[in-house]
Amino acid sequence: MLTMAAPSLRTASLAVFLSSAIWGLYWVPLRVFEARGIEGGWSVTLLNMPPLLVLIPLMLWQGAGLRKHGHHAVLIGLFAGAGLAFYASGLVYSTVLRATLLFYLTPVWSTLLGMVWLGERVTWGRWAAIVVGLAGMGLLLGGEADETHPLNLGDALAFLSGIFWATGASMIRRYNAVPLLPMAGFQFAFTAGLAASIALIFGPREMPQVAPAIEVLPLAMIASILFILPTVWIIFWAQKVLSPGRAGLLMMSEALVAVISASIFLPEERM
Repeated sequence: MLTMAAPSLRTASLAVFLSSAIWGLYWVPLRVFEARGIEGGWSVTLLNMPPLLVLIPLMLWQGAGLRKHGHHAVLIGLFAGAGLAFYASGLVYSTVLRATLLFYLTPVWSTLLGMVWLGERVTWGRWAAIVVGLAGMGLLLGGEADETHPLNLGDALAFLSGIFWATGASMIRRYNAVPLLPMAGFQFAFTAGLAASIALIFGPREMPQVAPAIEVLPLAMIASILFILPTVWIIFWAQKVLSPGRAGLLMMSEALVAVISASIFLPEERM
């Protein structure tokens, strides 16, 4: 059975911090796909489908956990999958910097959900962090209009992504008996499906051509199976013992990596 012992608080914190830092490069394969003709939400779908080749057979093999905790696994997968689908689509439709920073209002929503839903105590320091986070959102979205990158669909998706991800993280903490395997399986399925739905609704509606999709498939499999799948698994495992607000703050290592890497390799997106 694919089970892992619950980590200590320190181990879980370190695991989330390091795994999230890898997510800071999530934008790289998406930009490569876009350059090869896989545009919009289709690039997100292509990136999140390969792990299902591994996860679906394992879910069928480990059927007991799915039958016992299936309804909670579906809910966690739906909210976490929507969070990642909206975030990754935000990276595609908006700038890397703005989509990442809007997603990382997550600690605000996680803290509020932890307080209301999980009965967690919120310190004055955490309230101050919420105020600063909301002020940061105002600075990011306000001020003089950005004629090069005006506010668009990607920004709205990135904003919503943090709310959905925070809800999924709170569910993982509340229903911590749900096995990792079905959570991860449903998360990737919903991420791929919702990203395709975004493409069908907002464009490009035409599915990618076969030739470019086959051309980028090796990169999609390497990036998703060797990097994204393990980090999702580790973050879900760690969030079983971490409060959603703490996990959200630790995951901001992704924002640091994303901002630095995008500023270096995408000069037009510097803050």
